[in-house]
Amino acid sequence: EIMGVKHGRAAMLGFLHVIALKAGVVLPGALTLSGTKFSDIPTSCFGSLEAVPTFGWLQIMLFCLFQETGYGLGLAKGQTGGYASNPDNNEDDGEVGDIAGIPWVRYDDPETKKFKLNA
Repeated sequence: EIMGVKHGRAAMLGFLHVIALKAGVVLPGALTLSGTKFSDIPTSCFGSLEAVPTFGWLQIMLFCLFQETGYGLGLAKGQTGGYASNPDNNEDDGEVGDIAGIPWVRYDDPETKKFKLNA
């Protein structure tokens, strides 16, 4: 259940990324040192996969590995003011469903939670 919540949220963020790309939202600047711009990368599924350099995929995979295994939490704790961990237990990886140690809003009141989930 824990991994399902986290991966579900990551999938939702990925879906929003696809919507943003199709809407024409592209980062400014260069993707590689050789001058490949973000706007040069096609937005089609396989076109974008083939256009990213091999070293770029290595960086993406290493980043995901660090975040998934918790090695990236040290950086996340510093950036979020310690939200990535329980202050009473430094070995705690945070709450269920947190992505990269960044906390999500949780509702303790059952009525508020029901309203938010059904809105």
